[in-house]
Parts: sequence; structure tokens; C-alpha cells
Amino acid sequence: MNEELKQLYRDRLTTADEAVRHLQSGWRVFLGSGCAVPGELVAALARQADRFHDVELIQLLTFGTGQYLNGKDAGRLRHNSFFISENIRQAVCDGRADYTPIFLSEIPELIRSGQRGNQAALLQVSPPDRHGYCSMGVNVDIQRAALDRAKLVIAEVNPRMPRTCGDSYVHLSRLDLLVETDHPILVSEAKAPDEVEQQIGYHISRLVENGSCLQLGIGTIPSTVLQFIADKRDLGVHSEMFSDALIPLIEEGNVTNRLKRVHPGKTVASFVIGSRKLYDFVDGNVGVEFHPSDFVNDPRVISMNDKVVAINSALQVDLTGQICADSIGYQFYSGIGGQVDFARGAAMSRGGKPIIAVRSTARDGSISRIVHRIDDGAGVVTSRGDAHYVVSEYGIAYLHGKTIRERALALISIAHPEYRRELLDFVKKKHYVYEDEQVWRQALDKYPANLEEDRSFGGMTMQVRPLKATDERTLQEFFYSLDAETVYHRFFGPKLQMAHLEAAKQVCVDYSGRMALAAFRHEDQAECMVAVARYEVNPRSNMAETAVVVHQDYRRKGLAGYLLRQLERHAKEQGIEGFCAEILPENAAMLRYHRGLGHTLVHSPETETYHVEYRF
Repeated sequence: MNEELKQLYRDRLTTADEAVRHLQSGWRVFLGSGCAVPGELVAALARQADRFHDVELIQLLTFGTGQYLNGKDAGRLRHNSFFISENIRQAVCDGRADYTPIFLSEIPELIRSGQRGNQAALLQVSPPDRHGYCSMGVNVDIQRAALDRAKLVIAEVNPRMPRTCGDSYVHLSRLDLLVETDHPILVSEAKAPDEVEQQIGYHISRLVENGSCLQLGIGTIPSTVLQFIADKRDLGVHSEMFSDALIPLIEEGNVTNRLKRVHPGKTVASFVIGSRKLYDFVDGNVGVEFHPSDFVNDPRVISMNDKVVAINSALQVDLTGQICADSIGYQFYSGIGGQVDFARGAAMSRGGKPIIAVRSTARDGSISRIVHRIDDGAGVVTSRGDAHYVVSEYGIAYLHGKTIRERALALISIAHPEYRRELLDFVKKKHYVYEDEQVWRQALDKYPANLEEDRSFGGMTMQVRPLKATDERTLQEFFYSLDAETVYHRFFGPKLQMAHLEAAKQVCVDYSGRMALAAFRHEDQAECMVAVARYEVNPRSNMAETAVVVHQDYRRKGLAGYLLRQLERHAKEQGIEGFCAEILPENAAMLRYHRGLGHTLVHSPETETYHVEYRF
């Protein structure tokens, strides 16, 4: 720095206690958030609490000790948080602190407009560079708005604060008082994911494509997803925050940000939470940019990137798709944060996927988190209309554009097996589903997700997976798209209708004695069935009768043979001894398939069909 800047720096130096004496009763004081909380200034504020009356402390994310939350300073210092962290949760529940529910993207304007305008801002920054610019480091989020609004800005200057790139800089001339400190930046070490979180992370990873642009909400599950996408390429990141788990994907070249439309080539965030390794990684890293929340979380900005995959968590999801994420009953637990911002931004993004992760149970399995209704007092953060993908350890439920009946059945299918029958009984009583939905009970066993795979047939990528009870309408659409000849070969005669009850019986398999595999084409979010193969075992002979049908537009791609081979492999694992089938003489393709495998075909003059039977 030149001599003038050095003198400016010296003139504004003071102690934490002296700096805090400039605050006044009745003021609203902004505190730096997350891991950038100005610890020395907060401690001084707590020591001098008896000097003040009715000071409101506003903060986005509360880390640190929160000394002023002890209850002794009521009427002097009162905290108001936009997102409830663990250290303030009890104070909010006891009425000793406040919580303001608001979308993260809207907080900066709330401050700038004066509705929650602050008279002072207490921040933690890096030392100035030779031009006099300090960096706000690991937290930019809503600090820019608070900085712009404040008439008094007090900053801790800490050499351990990384200098981050982007819109993170503030000039010395804007900082009224400076307090030199040299203490470690707060860290938040990630806990190892448990088995349930690993399963959820795996399911979500299947929704991530090459070229996806990721948003990772707070929590273990979003970070766990990153462990399963090391095979993906040209990923981008536009997220309000990220943690250590992202570093390997950047260093290994999985994250390139090359395909992003907003800040291409840059990982964009508004804050980070993690270890010292993460802080060293972002220090001076021109490939990572920090920007304010009203930019990063603006759904219009988010939607400009293609294939946005937004991953956030829920505390409860009801059977219509309402998502509770900030409260447990009447107890406020966390906050709205960026969940809705990114859900809407991802929904508007071309090829985007808003995802909500939820553990199927809580309290050691004693309660279901997929519920017939949200608990009394609990709030809906993400509405039914904003719900797209909900993922538990039992699979993926896609809700967007689905009827209440389809939503309820999809969510029940990913609930914990212990609670599925209870949930089904409820939706039957409320007439969310057909009164004859009893057939669905046989499909309540655990879905074999290990049989799902993406595979190329004739140059077309298709998903092969077991049928689910929620495939009823898709199966009906498949049936009505078949030509008359295909229907005749499958059903041994003309057939004009596949009514609800028949379709429900066909999709309600038990994945053991009754099994069906189907192949699907995906166009954007639309799923189109193109082939299905099934078997049903005869318990007396332990032989299973098979049937397969392929849409006329997708023949000669190997679909029938592959589905039958996969069924055979699964049947062997279930202890079934072999397969049998009846085939019409006109069905030349299926006769040719079995002859090619050396199976004996026996013609029956009475039924005018061929019978094939073979043991494994």
C-alpha cells in the first residue's frame, strides 16, 4: 500500500472493546455470517451488553459460541436470524431470539430497502492488498447489502481469512473501524455419511448427467452425492454454498464449468463451509468466484444455466408433495434458505432437476418422514407445485405434473416399508386413490433398484428397470400405442381396452414370484415405455410363464432377448426352476428367438400355439 493508505489503516485501528462502544441503543446491527463471524467483536459486544438497550442483531447463518444468547441480556441484545443454526435453535424455541422466514435471494433487498435496514455492520475481512482492498473471504452472501446500508462498519482484519475472488472486495475507505485479530477461521468438519445417506446420495447421483450444473444445499446428503459422480464430465457449479467434498471433482477435472452460460469457467458460490483445506483452496483461486445472494440465488439467473440439478433436504414430505424443511411441528429448526430459489431456478432451467432428499424415517425409525399430512405447526417451505423429484433411501419419486393419486402412490413407494400400508390406507380413506387399490398392497415389498440400468439398444439409450405400481398409466399408454398385430401376438386375439384394474394388476408385481422388467425412452422429463417382459411362477411346478412385447417402432434392437435374459437371471436368484411360454405361429420373431437358443418348440393342434419349456 502507498503511504496514504497505510496511514488510513493506522488511523482506523482500535480494539474490539473500543470499537463496540460506538454502537448505540436501538440500533440494528448486522453480524458477519457462517464461518466468517467476527468472533472478537461478538465477544466484546457480549461483554458490554449492559451498556445497550433494544439492539437487534441480524445474521444469516449463526456459527460460533453466541455468548449473548444466554438469556441474561434480554431487552439489551436480541438476535434475529434468517436461518437457524444449532447454536441459536434453543434460544428461538424459548422465545429469547427471533427467526425471519424469507427466501435467501430476497434478504439483500430486505436490508437495502430499510425494512430490515441496519445502522452498523460487524464483519471479518482479510488484510488489505496494495490497493487497499480487503476481501470478505469465505462469506459474501448478504454482507454486501449490509455493508452498503450501514452508517458504521467495523471489521476484524484477520490474516487467516482467505482472499476470495468475485464480488468479495471492500475498500479500506468503507471500513470505519479496524480491529486486528489472528485467530483460526471457524471450521465445520463434515461428518461421514451413514448407510441411509449413502443410499440417498447414490439414487440422486443417477439423476446427474454429463454437463449438469450443480447446486448443493446444506447437509451431509448433498455432499454425499459428489462421491458417486466421479464418472461425470463437464459439470458446473452455481450454488449458494459448497464444502470440502467438491474439491476432488474440481481437481480431477470433473467440474470444468465449461458449459455454463453464467460465469462460464467459474465455480460460483456466495459462501463456503468446511475445513482449513477448503479455505486454502479458495484463497486466491480465480476459478472460484463469490457473489451476493441476490445474484447467486436469483431464480432467473439460475435458470440461465442448462441442466441445473438443485439438491436440498426436507424434514417431512406429505403425500401430495408439500415439503417441510424449516420446522418440526411448532419448533423452528432451520430456515427456508435457498431451497425454493433453486427449486424454481432449476425448474426453469433447460433440462433442470429440482431434487428434495429425505430420510424415510426419524427417531431411530419410530416415525415416518413421508407422512399423510405435515405435523401441526410445521410449515411448508416448498409447495406442491414446486415439487419435482423426491428421493429417499428407497428410490426416486417424480411428482411434477402428476395427479394427487400418482403422487401419493409414488411417495408411498419410497417410504419405509413399515409405514407403506398405513399410508396407503389413509389415501384410500381420503379417496386420493381408487377404492379398488387393494391390488397395490402386493407391491409394497422393497423395490430392487439394483436392477435399474441405462443401456444402449440400436444406438438409442434406454432405461431398463422393474415395473412399479406407479407405472399404471404409462403401461396403459404403451398398450394403446401398439398396433393391432402386436396386440394380437401378445394377447392371442383382438383387444381394445386395458382398464384400470387390469393395468394395476400388471404393474403390481412382488419382484419375486411375479416380476416384470420394462425398457423406457426418456425425452426431457417424459418417460415412454417401449417394451415389457414379465413372468409369473406356478407354485406347484415352480416354473414361471413368460410373456414379452416390444413396440413395433423399436423392434430388431435386441430388446426382447435382453429383457428375457435379465428376467432369467433374476428368476434363478429367486429359486425358480425354469421358464415356459405359449407362442402364436404368426409370431415369427419370438419363434426365431427360442429356436436360436436351441429350445424345443412343441406345436399344439388344439390351441394352435407353440409351447416352449426350458429349465435353467
